[in-house]
Amino acid sequence: MGRTVPTYRQRLLAELERWKCFRSALLRDERYDFDRLVDQAFSYVHAGSMCPEREAFEVLVISLLLAHESRLRSLEGAAGVEAPRVGAKGLDR
Repeated sequence: MGRTVPTYRQRLLAELERWKCFRSALLRDERYDFDRLVDQAFSYVHAGSMCPEREAFEVLVISLLLAHESRLRSLEGAAGVEAPRVGAKGLDR
């Protein structure tokens, strides 16, 4: 029989559990911001599930960067600022 491999969601929850002491040391407003940030990572669980060989922290970080980029693009659009178009160099599309 094969081994059960934890899902990315399970690995993400375990990674976030390791950051509990950091979260508890934050001020109330900072904790709110931390929680909002972490919640965004769950929006990309579908993509993280496709990278079982990656450490959960790596996928967490890239998910948060992607969430920030999306928010930045939305804010730039609302402000009428046109962001430069770039391609993913070295990555297949």
